[in-house]
Amino acid sequence: MKTDTEELATDMMRFASLLRHLDLSVVALKIESLARALQTEPSEESVEEVRLWLRSLLKGGNGSLSDRYVQKGGAVDEALNAEYEQLLQKFTDFVKAEPESNKSAAAAMFANGGTYFRLVETPAHNRWFSLKGTFTYEVATAPGITRLVTLDQLGQAVGYGLQDSRKDWQECRMVADRLFREGRRDHWVHYSSSHVVPDDALRKDW
Repeated sequence: MKTDTEELATDMMRFASLLRHLDLSVVALKIESLARALQTEPSEESVEEVRLWLRSLLKGGNGSLSDRYVQKGGAVDEALNAEYEQLLQKFTDFVKAEPESNKSAAAAMFANGGTYFRLVETPAHNRWFSLKGTFTYEVATAPGITRLVTLDQLGQAVGYGLQDSRKDWQECRMVADRLFREGRRDHWVHYSSSHVVPDDALRKDW
């Protein structure tokens, strides 16, 4: 079923205004940005980019959006909260729906220059405690396109530049290191959100 992009963008703008009552202005700004982009270019690729981002936003757990209530004056605003929950459900149904095409879903994963990487090899200690080997990463820059790089090459490979946030870059590398230590070596880290994506989710449309 084809998505009504005008309705989706309108819902996103309204949801952003409700999020400001929850002191989530940064998230609200991102949703507004995606909504405006969708209004400007209502393509399948834009729809799938929104779906991908909302999927990461709507993850459950403590402190998730589903655990929050819209309040005014220190008390729950019944009308606004009901609207908030209705939009949450609409977005939940939307992200669970199948992509409108495999091509658009794959393109959305790498929209706006998005890249993914994972740590695949680390230096090993020999019996004299010196390091042998190197840090090797696999980088995916488009559907079906990956390459192996060293730590020195990683920043350039994923598109990290001097104008970009050093904090975001460090967070992404820390997540990749943690996944490797935990044995979750089939997972990828999105640069620059540090969002973790399983291998089967990234490769499903390749």
